[in-house]
Amino acid sequence: MQTSSQPKLLPIPFADAGSKQDIPNDSQIGIVAGRASYNDGFPPLTRTPLAGGGVPPFGTDFNGVFNDITAAIRWTQAGAGYPFNAAFNTAVAGYPKGARIPNSTLDGFWLNTTDGNSANPENTTSALTGWVPSGVYGTTAITGLSGSSVTLTTLQASKDRITLAGTLTANINLVVPAWIKRWEIVNNCTGSFAVTVKTPNGTGVAIATGTVINVLGDGTNIVATYSPGAQIGAPIVMTSTGTYTPSSAAVKFVDVELYAAGGGAAGVPAYTNNTGSVGGGASAGSWVKFRVPASLIASGVLVTIGVGGTSGVSGGGNGGDGGLSSFGSLVSCPGGLGSGYSSTTAAISAGSAAQAAAPTVSASVTTITSSRGMQGSPGYLISTSTGSAGAGGSSPVGAGGGTGASGSSGSNGAGYGSAGGSSRAMVGDTAAKPGGAGAPGVCIIRELA
Repeated sequence: MQTSSQPKLLPIPFADAGSKQDIPNDSQIGIVAGRASYNDGFPPLTRTPLAGGGVPPFGTDFNGVFNDITAAIRWTQAGAGYPFNAAFNTAVAGYPKGARIPNSTLDGFWLNTTDGNSANPENTTSALTGWVPSGVYGTTAITGLSGSSVTLTTLQASKDRITLAGTLTANINLVVPAWIKRWEIVNNCTGSFAVTVKTPNGTGVAIATGTVINVLGDGTNIVATYSPGAQIGAPIVMTSTGTYTPSSAAVKFVDVELYAAGGGAAGVPAYTNNTGSVGGGASAGSWVKFRVPASLIASGVLVTIGVGGTSGVSGGGNGGDGGLSSFGSLVSCPGGLGSGYSSTTAAISAGSAAQAAAPTVSASVTTITSSRGMQGSPGYLISTSTGSAGAGGSSPVGAGGGTGASGSSGSNGAGYGSAGGSSRAMVGDTAAKPGGAGAPGVCIIRELA
C-alpha cells in the first residue's frame, strides 16, 4: 500500500444522531421477530417474502450495527485502546499473543506474550501473567518504608523509575516481577540498612541508602548494571582497623586512598633559670592512591588504620610517631614522625621531624599517586623572649596542627594523617606545655564497575 491509500478519518460514527437500537449479542429468534443480533446477523425471517410470513428488517438495527462498527473505528483512529476486560477476555477465550492494551491508569501499555492469555496483567503479588510492560510513563514512589519488605504490584513495577523513602530499621526486600526489564532505583531512605531489589524466587541487588542504582531483570534474577568504570554506591570510609570485602560481583576494581597517621609534637618545660624552650613540628603520615582488581581481594582484606602519634608531655618530651596504615600485604604507608624540642639561654632552632618514609606498594596493584608525609616546620628562639614553635605537617585530608603561642599548648592535627604542632616557653611562661597529637589515618574506598 501507499500512504496515499490512507482512508479518511471518521469524526462522527454512522447514525450518531439517528434512531438506532442496541444490538444484542445473543440470538433474538423466537424473542422479537426480525430483530438482528451479533450471533445471527439479520435472521432468515427478514429474507422471507411478506406473503410467506416474513417481516422486514429493522432500519434501526441497521443503524445500530453500523454505529457500533464506525464508533469502534473512530476510537481506534483517535489512537485509543481498551484496558483489560474480564468479560471480553472470557468471551474471546483469552487475548492473542502480541495484543497491546492500555493499563488501568492509562499511562502505559501491557504487551501479551502468550496466546489465549486469560490472566489479568495487573496483580498485587508480582506473579508473572504473560503480560509485560510496554511504554509506561512516570515514577513509582514507595514511601513509609521501615522494617518490613514490600512486594510491588505489577502496575507499580511497570514504571522504569522507582523511588524509595522512609526510615529503615532493618534490611528489607523490594520484590518485583521476574521480567526482562531495567529499573532505576532511587533509595532516599535513611538508616544504616539496605533495600534488596529481588524477584519473588530469585536473587537481587542490595541498594544502600542515599544511592541511585540501575538494575536489570534477566527473567529470573535482578542484577546491577553499570557502565565500565562507573562508581558503585558511595565511598566507603574506614577510620578503624577492619576487613573490607567488595560489596558485590558487580565490583571489578577498587580505587583506594590510604593515609597513615601523623606524628605527635614535642612538649616543652616551663621557662626557668633564664632558659627558654621550643619544639619543632611533627611530620604527616605518608599516603598513596592506588587501584586493585576486585578479584585479588574477593575474599576480603584486612585494612589497618594507624593511630595518631601521642603529644609530647609537658615538662619536656618528644612526640610519638604516627601509626602505620596498610591494605593487607599489598600496600603499607609508614606513619609520620614525632618531633623533639630544645632548651637554651640563647638563640636556638629546634628542627622539625623528618618526612615519613615512602609507601611500599605491591606490583599487583596500580599506583595512581603517592607521597611521603609532609615535614613540619622548625621551631626557633631568637632570644628568650622572642620565637615561634613549629607547625605540624599537613596531609591531603587534614591540616597540620598550629603552633602554640608563648605559654600555650600545641594544636592537634586535624582531619586524617596530619601532624601535631609544637609549643614554646619564653620569659614569663611558668607552666610547662604539651605539644599537639597527630591525627589518625584513614582508608577511603571507591568501588568501580
